[in-house]
Amino acid sequence: MPTSYFKKYMRRLLLICFTIFLHFGLVAQDVSFVASAPSKVGVHQNFQVKYTVNAKGSNLNLGNYSGLKLVNGPFSSSSTSTQIYNGQVTTNVSYTYTYTFQASNTGNFTISGASINVDGQQYTSNSVTIEVQKDPVQTQQSRQQTYYDPFEDFFNQGRSRTQPQQPKEITNEDLFIRVIPNKTNVYKGEALTVSIKLYTRVDLSGLTDLEFPSFDSFYVEELESATRLLFNRENYNGTVYDVALIKTYLLYPRVTGKVVIESCKAECNVRQYVGGGFFARYQDIPRKLQSPEISVNIKNLPNPPENFTGAIGNFNIELVQSEDTVNVNDAVSFKFVVKGTGNFNMLEEPKIVWPKEFEIYDPVVSQNLKATNAGMNGSKTWEYTIIPRYPGKFNLGQISFVYFDLNSHQYKILKTQDIKLAVRKDIYDTKFENDYNYSQKTVEFIDDDDIRFVKRGNLNLVKNFTPSVKSCIVWLFYLLPLAIFITISILLRKRIKENANIAARKVKLAGKTSRKRLKKARKFIQQNKKNEFFKEIISALWGYTSDRFGIPIAELTKDKVITVLQALNIEEELINKFIHLIDKCEYAHFAPSSEETSFSTIYSEAVEVIEKLEQKIR
Repeated sequence: MPTSYFKKYMRRLLLICFTIFLHFGLVAQDVSFVASAPSKVGVHQNFQVKYTVNAKGSNLNLGNYSGLKLVNGPFSSSSTSTQIYNGQVTTNVSYTYTYTFQASNTGNFTISGASINVDGQQYTSNSVTIEVQKDPVQTQQSRQQTYYDPFEDFFNQGRSRTQPQQPKEITNEDLFIRVIPNKTNVYKGEALTVSIKLYTRVDLSGLTDLEFPSFDSFYVEELESATRLLFNRENYNGTVYDVALIKTYLLYPRVTGKVVIESCKAECNVRQYVGGGFFARYQDIPRKLQSPEISVNIKNLPNPPENFTGAIGNFNIELVQSEDTVNVNDAVSFKFVVKGTGNFNMLEEPKIVWPKEFEIYDPVVSQNLKATNAGMNGSKTWEYTIIPRYPGKFNLGQISFVYFDLNSHQYKILKTQDIKLAVRKDIYDTKFENDYNYSQKTVEFIDDDDIRFVKRGNLNLVKNFTPSVKSCIVWLFYLLPLAIFITISILLRKRIKENANIAARKVKLAGKTSRKRLKKARKFIQQNKKNEFFKEIISALWGYTSDRFGIPIAELTKDKVITVLQALNIEEELINKFIHLIDKCEYAHFAPSSEETSFSTIYSEAVEVIEKLEQKIR
């Protein structure tokens, strides 16, 4: 067996044995659940309470810790150790759950025992008592972090041990929180935005216990809320800070006068450097933040009209009517829609005076809104359902909507069209009389023979519809594709015919074309131009076979020519003479150093071969 395979096998065997020993060690041990905490801490000083259990547990529940504040946790960790002594295996498993607490007042505080489930059985830890003093207490862990550095003696040879630095004092100019309104002088119902930002020039390790203003005098919509702090550089009062946006609110004032926006409060931990040699040492300093209060002056709108209900912004209105002619006791719906940007949450139901001849139901209100920095944007709809109980032609008038435009600082009045409704008499109603006393004096009674809104006289009707079959454009859409198809067909047939004529013409004139080339080659004999002569002879022979037998230039080979000539029952002697002549000319043309060949002999052979082929093919 190779050595590598043996080592791999042994590693697997040892791993299996270790797992078995670990299992038996865990089963054999008793469950221990212990709580530990420092005996003394300072006010507002974070301290840790650790719960250690020697088996895997679940459903950890803390005991009573009244008087203390839970900062964070639990943070879990685990460790395993195995010892083999005299053949006996001992395995210790430890699971630790760590909580961080903080005390706001001095005194003794007790955290009662916590509970945990292990293998379906519940276990309870011991309780711990912590004495909270006025001044922070340095724990053993912090003493080690502050004073111990394993490399400090090496780097400080010949010098005394460096004492820890005192934490730098953090001022209100280093770390603060602000509530920032975009304006402080507004009208009642006018939108304003408030941003809450954190400004820092120090290193933060945590931000907890945020307490936001209540905004009791405003309608509140949350625009933006940070899931985690994202810091950007910003210049404030000549100093550059790291600034994080915490929240942004959209506010609508509900009252008038001077209104105070309460402070925003928060608690945070500042991470400060306290010295060190090779390893840097840091310490978390708790700090409370509180923003200053902000005053906002809220004004009444100037000289509001009588029918003004408090709408501020930029709006449009729309009226949708389901029917204009119905029978008595038929339901009709009206939708009054307000669209735009403004204080939709302060809009009131429009004032509509309905006649007593109608049964009115409470409107169904719906809205589709989105909060933006400019205000609420979208629409709000009131849908009315009315049932006419008496016949007649009713004019219910207009719906007016008044709002204050912040751009022009003027009131604007919007009106819908007149609401008109014709109600026909029920043919089965024999009790109704024409002299009914209507609440509206202008109501006209509709008799059984009446047609709704009949207009008499010359109606000046104009025919505005032409049948499509009489339209030139429609016929053009049909004829144009047909004409294009016919034209393309004619052109293609002509092209095919021309191509056929060209092929036939080439076959017919193949002999004549070859004789012209041979005549041109004869001139090169007189001029003693060897290369040009052989080139022209080769072109005459290949050109003749291509044109005479319809062989494309790309497919013109000696084998192809032999196949075609054999198919035409040409003698083998003539075929061999033709091929031999081509080989002789190509050799003489591309091998100028070869032995001299008589021009006249080559010329005579070429003329003879072509003439004999012409005679045989005819």
